[in-house]
Amino acid sequence: MKDLAKRLLSLKREDIALLKAIEAGMKRYQWVPIEEVAHISGIAPSRADFLLGQLASNGIIFCEEAKYLGYAIGFDTYDLLALRVLVDRGAVRSLGEIRGVGKESIVVEALGEVPLVIKFHREGQTSFKHVRRYRDHLADKSRCTWIYAARLAAGREFQILKRLHTHVSVPRPIALNRHALAMELVEGPRLDRAELDRPEEIMDLILDEIGNCLRLGLVHADLSEYNVFLDGDGVKIIDWPQAIALDHPNAQERLERDVGNIVKFFRRRFGIERSLETALKIVSDRENGVRS
Repeated sequence: MKDLAKRLLSLKREDIALLKAIEAGMKRYQWVPIEEVAHISGIAPSRADFLLGQLASNGIIFCEEAKYLGYAIGFDTYDLLALRVLVDRGAVRSLGEIRGVGKESIVVEALGEVPLVIKFHREGQTSFKHVRRYRDHLADKSRCTWIYAARLAAGREFQILKRLHTHVSVPRPIALNRHALAMELVEGPRLDRAELDRPEEIMDLILDEIGNCLRLGLVHADLSEYNVFLDGDGVKIIDWPQAIALDHPNAQERLERDVGNIVKFFRRRFGIERSLETALKIVSDRENGVRS
């Protein structure tokens, strides 16, 4: 990524225009025809052909000539196009270490006015059929390229965090560009790696936050010990692109699964015996404004 960043920093205005044209074309094409790239960028076809060849030889874009000459960008270049804008806007000043790598995202530490993480969404990179099945924002997209899927997921998560962060303990969203979401850094450990002196109190805090979320009409829909972090004396819940509305036909099922995952973790790790029904009652009380 650092090597690619150096190459991107050396690009001229025409090069950036071509990259943006390929990006725009990839909403419709897996490989964007050269004629389409030239048309979108406003660069003469002969000039575009020459510059695209240079970009391909430098590994910044890919080309395919099986049926026609077409071009595509990969996630590395898409990451850096997004990062370039976040830096230009002043939201990000410097990058740190990679904090986590998963099938659907890469999370990198960064610094803005406050310590940050940047979550680069990767929906569509691997098991896209699985992603489509569990993402409401893709349900009506019969054809959707990875570049569009990742962008939609980041935008959805940004909007959900904006809606939740003053009422639910989630990271504060800072900025968004393309598939890259900058949010405040959570300093504490992830729940599955944490040593807890009072595990039952932490469990209750998590259930309270689930109830707070329900009060705003949302269900996380993928909650487990892997997306809960300790934050001082409290918790922060992350990873929200798959969240669903409370009136969704599968909302109750997903809610019970979320709560069940938390109950099972605390039973397995700390020996806390609590039924799913009791945990759901705590969540319901919190949803209705009753302190647990």
